[in-house]
Amino acid sequence: MAERPVRTRALKAVLALALGALIAGGAHESRADGGSGPRVYVAEFGASSVGVISAATGAVLRHIPVPAGAHGLVILPDGSRVFVSSDASSVISVIDTRTDEVSGRIPTGRQPHGLAISADGQHVYACVFGDDQVLDIDARSLAVLRTFDVPAPHNLAPSPDGKSLFVAAQKPGRTGIAKINLATGSLDTFLAMSTIPRSINLSPDGATLVATQFDRNEVQFYAAGAIKLLRAVPVGGAPHHVLFTPDGKRVLVVDQTTNDLTMIDARTYAVSAAIAVGKKPHWIAPSADSRYAYVSDEGSNEVTLVDLEDRDVERTIAVGGAPRKIALQAAATPSPAEADHGPMQDAGARQADAKTVTVNIQGPPPRFVPETITIDAGTTVQWINGGHGVHTVTDNAGEWDSGSLAPGENYTHTFDRPGTYPYYCVPHRSMGMTGTIIVR
Repeated sequence: MAERPVRTRALKAVLALALGALIAGGAHESRADGGSGPRVYVAEFGASSVGVISAATGAVLRHIPVPAGAHGLVILPDGSRVFVSSDASSVISVIDTRTDEVSGRIPTGRQPHGLAISADGQHVYACVFGDDQVLDIDARSLAVLRTFDVPAPHNLAPSPDGKSLFVAAQKPGRTGIAKINLATGSLDTFLAMSTIPRSINLSPDGATLVATQFDRNEVQFYAAGAIKLLRAVPVGGAPHHVLFTPDGKRVLVVDQTTNDLTMIDARTYAVSAAIAVGKKPHWIAPSADSRYAYVSDEGSNEVTLVDLEDRDVERTIAVGGAPRKIALQAAATPSPAEADHGPMQDAGARQADAKTVTVNIQGPPPRFVPETITIDAGTTVQWINGGHGVHTVTDNAGEWDSGSLAPGENYTHTFDRPGTYPYYCVPHRSMGMTGTIIVR
């Protein structure tokens, strides 16, 4: 998709912010790819790569290969390292931003999901979804310092004072938000939820926790100390990533079925704007001055740059491989690139041989139809979400996962080896939404 024209005023503002990032972030070396200055990093889930973009020019500088299933992505406060979890490969890759090459790997256990970094930049926290653990990793030595037991951790938020770690737990029968005491390593509080939490984050002062959940079109505000609900604010369809702007004045959330970025006044809880972005927005990365925000649009292979003050889109830039997590180096502020349109599918999938399983809500309960199919090895199966809510197609063994499928979206996987492959829908597993593929 071609980049939209950028207004002269907006371009000057963006370039001025990029210059500010150079000053705030210190000297950034020129690299062999011709780029210099702070970067924007985006996890290209469908391509198993990390896109690297110049914040000053918006040019895509390169795509760094990483193991399959690029899921979580974070950058150290000093901008020196990027950490990328690969949920299909049980590893975290470490990228040295001086060279934009993978400089190390950390074995994690099964299905690493979300990542977070402590305020002091000394610790990387990693959700190991398949092993019911959170890892505490030394950000410099890359050693695993300790582990915490949390049921199916998906993503997490460390408190600014370094005393607590909040974790979204997605285990059927144990869904909710866990609060870990980092001094003792013990579980201080567990708030059970009837529906599965998707994203959580803390205010800059650590006093307020915000959360989204599957099947609830709202952002929930909690007093972080006791995880006590303060307010639920209605937003667009299927809200996902939610966070505070760095100045603490706004809460931003992406809505995956209405395709917008909603802004909420953090003091009054009033919705101040809903800005149209690309298809199936996934993640948000605000600029350090809280003026701009990048939104990764997984369904349209784009990144949208939003002016939060003017409440409009400054530009949209094509990127590759179903972009999900996105992070800015230092105080950076422009964005990505490279198109790769079409439905997300495994490499080598043979559509001519595909069978189709339709995912729909005919309820109660929601279910896969048919729930069990028998196919020959080498067949591609396509799941189509014909319902009205968000679903997933998730392998029990953690080898493949569709991620969130909005209504009308599809996912394909090719089964090359004989065997039995049970799978489930993450938000509706407790309601019996499971299936089985038998490969002969």
